[in-house]
Amino acid sequence: MTTLLRGIAAVAATATTALLLPLGLGAPASAERSLPPAVGPTTFAKKGPFGVGVRGLRLPSGAKVTVWYPAPKAAVRGKKVWSYDLVNWMPPALRQQVPDDFSVAYPSGGVQRAPVAAAKFPLVVFSHGYAGFRTQSSYLTSALASWGFVVAAPEHPSRDITRLLTFKPATAGDVDDLSATITLVGQKNRTRDNWLFRHVDMSRIAALGHSAGGRASEQLAVADKRVDTFVGMAGASVGALDQTGTDVPDRPGMIVAATDDTIVKLDRLQAAYDAMNAPKRMVLIGGSGHLVFSDLCEVGAGSGGLLAIGEALGLPSQFLDQIRPLATDGCVDPTVAPTQAWPAIKQVVIAYLRSTLGLDPTDAGLTGLEEAWPGIVVDDDSVTEPPAP
Repeated sequence: MTTLLRGIAAVAATATTALLLPLGLGAPASAERSLPPAVGPTTFAKKGPFGVGVRGLRLPSGAKVTVWYPAPKAAVRGKKVWSYDLVNWMPPALRQQVPDDFSVAYPSGGVQRAPVAAAKFPLVVFSHGYAGFRTQSSYLTSALASWGFVVAAPEHPSRDITRLLTFKPATAGDVDDLSATITLVGQKNRTRDNWLFRHVDMSRIAALGHSAGGRASEQLAVADKRVDTFVGMAGASVGALDQTGTDVPDRPGMIVAATDDTIVKLDRLQAAYDAMNAPKRMVLIGGSGHLVFSDLCEVGAGSGGLLAIGEALGLPSQFLDQIRPLATDGCVDPTVAPTQAWPAIKQVVIAYLRSTLGLDPTDAGLTGLEEAWPGIVVDDDSVTEPPAP
């Protein structure tokens, strides 16, 4: 990838500050509660200063929303982490064929109904991928919560795995789901007897998504001016998954791409990055495939993976053939095991969102990534200022 502009830390910090001031994004009152003593290129690979809670909401449309949020560590210590079960996404007709004791469970990273930490936190809305589901990237959504974010992930019934299992084509609606999620969280934040009351900083909002969710996050940043920044993982809009589109956000964004992704290939993500407005950033995760940004390679890994589970449950071969690339890209040799890349992905995403939304005074967490993660972060390009007129 052509290196567009590589600035030293001081230049990047100055550009970030210049960006935040016009948006009114000074450091929030709660920032010091989650600020590490020193930020570097590995800081956010570890768990943050908060415990993690998880609860559910429901949109007016009926779609479910899973929310990860910061909780006091003492309140979650020794408590059982809630696990989601992939069987719950099967259509009723198929679910009836599943043995009562069969489960494809995976830990969500959060404790159900834990109290919210006593502070106010920025909001991240997360958009899952095509044939995915709202909890599909819990390794990252729970990590974000531990570092001081409320993360709300709506189900996209228009293109989730349940819809695919009914052999219905995907439809529009994901951007509306995300916008409605922001509105819903804002309402709960203003409701005195709600568990989210005054815990969300609605002046600091980011969109994050995987694959088709990356496209939706970028499109949301165009359509909804409440969104301050966006991150697309293995997915973006103009030039990648929206070949005919021309509308790009007028706010900062980042693309995180896997070099060995065969679903959304690197050249398409490079084209999407080229089309984005500055300030912008693109980080490459080396030797990895499409699913490195999700839990999916690990869900059911002990039972042979998603395809083996599908075969054991007697899922139609038509469906298994359709999802084979989506269910395996990045899960098998010679790609890097996702668990090896996850710490670097957490570092990149959390450092970017914290610095861009004003939780950290500089973007020091984004400096020296290639040296800190050899072979995992293989390129890190950024344009910090728009080109001169």
